[in-house]
Parts: sequence; C-alpha cells; structure tokens
Amino acid sequence: MTLLETLAFPVLFIWFVGLLLTFFRRDLEPHWKFFFFLVFCFYLVQFFPEFWFGVTRWKENPKGEVLQWISAMGNSIYVFLFFLWPLVLIRIYYSASNNLSKTLIPTLAYGTVLYWALFFLWTLYSKEFNEWLHQIFANK
Repeated sequence: MTLLETLAFPVLFIWFVGLLLTFFRRDLEPHWKFFFFLVFCFYLVQFFPEFWFGVTRWKENPKGEVLQWISAMGNSIYVFLFFLWPLVLIRIYYSASNNLSKTLIPTLAYGTVLYWALFFLWTLYSKEFNEWLHQIFANK
C-alpha cells in the first residue's frame, strides 16, 4: 500500500473538518469559502478510490488503521520536508522583510532537527515503540 492510499482518508477527513470550520468564520468572504469548497471537491474526486478504500479499512480494523496512519504521517513529514526546504530557501532569498528571518528560519530549522531526533530515536527503538503502540491500541 502506498503512502497516498494510507493517508487519503485521514487527510481528506481532517480537510473536511477544516472546511466546515472555515464556513463558520464571519470575516471570510463567500467567494473564498466557495473556492475552498471547490478545491476540496477536486481533491476528493481525484483521490476518491483511495479515500473509499481507507474508509473500508477503517471499518474493518480501526485500531490497525490508526497504527498505519501514525507510521505514514512520519513518512509523509519526511517527504514534505524534502520539498519544503528548497522552496523556503528561495522564498528567504526573495523576501524583503527581516521578520521572515526571525520567524520562519528558526521554526523550520528547529522543527527539522526535532523531527530528525524523533526519527533517529524511532529507528533505534522501532521494535519497542511498535510493541508499545500495539499494546495501547490492540489491548483496549
């Protein structure tokens, strides 16, 4: 199963919740809300088979599905950082504001180092961590 197949259901579900919350904001203009809805519908249609497959897996084994989501989220963050860093470096170069340097650079740097530390610990203790997660989710 690919990363997309694993994460389509939780990502689209969280996206739907966020979409509903934006509909209740009074300061957003209606055309932006409609645009957000169209973008969500586009991705829902685009990834509907993966979404529906995730719903089916969730119904069959919700605890096992949550364990897969946790693992897939870690992998997706790794891929996301791979794409984000070059874009941020170009954005920093073309930025006219020093506020970007004071906020974005430390946030991204510390976030990446924290992710790497957690990833390193997970790779060292993956067996123990997986046993602990299975103990939490499978025994309750």
